[in-house]
Amino acid sequence: MSAIHERCARTIRRGMAALLLAACGLSAVPAGAAPPACQIIIGSCHLPPLSTSAGTGILDRLEIEAFRRVGLVACIEPMNCERSLRSADSGMTDGDLLRVAEAVLPKAPNLMAVPEMIYSLPSSVFTLRADLKVTGFDDLRPLRVGYVLGWKRLEEQVRAVEVLRARGPEELFALLIEDKVDVVIYERATGQALVRKLDRNDIRALEPPLVQVPTHVVLNRRHRKLIEPLAAALRALKADGSYAAAFRDAGYPLPEKQ
Repeated sequence: MSAIHERCARTIRRGMAALLLAACGLSAVPAGAAPPACQIIIGSCHLPPLSTSAGTGILDRLEIEAFRRVGLVACIEPMNCERSLRSADSGMTDGDLLRVAEAVLPKAPNLMAVPEMIYSLPSSVFTLRADLKVTGFDDLRPLRVGYVLGWKRLEEQVRAVEVLRARGPEELFALLIEDKVDVVIYERATGQALVRKLDRNDIRALEPPLVQVPTHVVLNRRHRKLIEPLAAALRALKADGSYAAAFRDAGYPLPEKQ
């Protein structure tokens, strides 16, 4: 795809996202009006229900609304994780939707984290075994365990009879379905969405999540003046019930420690 065609495609996606958000009541675009031009571009490499290619995922909607409350029109730009971080750090885009700040900021010197957490990311254990209980990493030792390649915290803490690393969520859950592992570990809401897509009611997410990691929006340093106002907007979304409603309306549980 040429650069011109890519820009056109992005404009179409952003316009569709704005119209969909208006239908959800999370946008200031009046009915029938043309969607406003994007003033802030936030990259995202995450999957439904947290983020979608149209920018209508749970966290997409919340972040767009947070920017609206500080007087800016934001759009979510889907891209792979490495490119999203590189683009935000170089200034090609304005930020990234969801990052573990302590992991990325040392290698992305032009980025700053919005101090209010956007999501306490829960990594849950998924299994087909009805008898299984896992409440901590020690419970994984006698099991065959799968997780996605590159999840550093899991690489550091998981000790098991056998560990298999997948390149993505579809490959990960295939390991479980094909009985190559006893459990897989993945982000709870995204994993539940994939289980629904696969129509596998026999796969269950164990509670509580194995681990929860605080994540933040990161912005390029040229937007340092937005850091505190955006944090205040996110706090207000939590205080007025909008944050919880976004998860409830999408049919997913609100993670603890928000």
